[in-house]
Amino acid sequence: MELAKNSSQEINPKSLSFLNIESYEIKQSRSNLKVPVINGVHLHSNYHPAKEAKKIIANIEHQLKENNHLLILGLGFAYHVYEACKLLESYHGQNYKVIVIEPNEQTYSECIKNNLFPNKNIEVYATDSVANIYKEKSVVTFLSSKPTILTHAPSFSLYTDFYKAFLDFEADKRISECVEHIKSAELKTLLYNGNQNFSVDEYIEENIYQTSEFKNKNDFLLLAFDAIIKQG
Repeated sequence: MELAKNSSQEINPKSLSFLNIESYEIKQSRSNLKVPVINGVHLHSNYHPAKEAKKIIANIEHQLKENNHLLILGLGFAYHVYEACKLLESYHGQNYKVIVIEPNEQTYSECIKNNLFPNKNIEVYATDSVANIYKEKSVVTFLSSKPTILTHAPSFSLYTDFYKAFLDFEADKRISECVEHIKSAELKTLLYNGNQNFSVDEYIEENIYQTSEFKNKNDFLLLAFDAIIKQG
């Protein structure tokens, strides 16, 4: 997975100010692979990024043998992603999935420009909005499968606040934020008519558990929905 070789490149950091990035440049390692350097932090080895990536993935080989889902926090220039996919494929064939979370869209754009993601088993979410990531149903479904988690140390140290927010995230439970993810048109209409600032739990509590008797089929619908939520 050798990237196109060219000279060091500096990128205007103004567009990246939301991540407190003061400098962004791309250098060449001694093995002639590109290495992004952000705020003076080398995201890969300045000597052998590919060898470094192999060692990183070797540390989680046992987990990847047992688990075909991998969550990677930090993209860099994807040397570790590439090695992880090679190992997953050796154990699971094409039956595996990798999701990468990366807050710096510029880094992701550079990877795309250098054709680093031909693999359909990889999904990259490149945004600084944790809430937007969790709005993706595929991400929530993937996380519920309890994937192996790999933290790319240089990326994590550079974007610590972002990754902590990602790991500690609690979804907005208000009806206004949840209703768009509900498939049932009948249930969706019912919730739309409720107080949008209520959480779904609050709405069900008020309309089901604080009433003395069920009034109509909507009450049974809410009761069934509550049972599904509690089952996870």
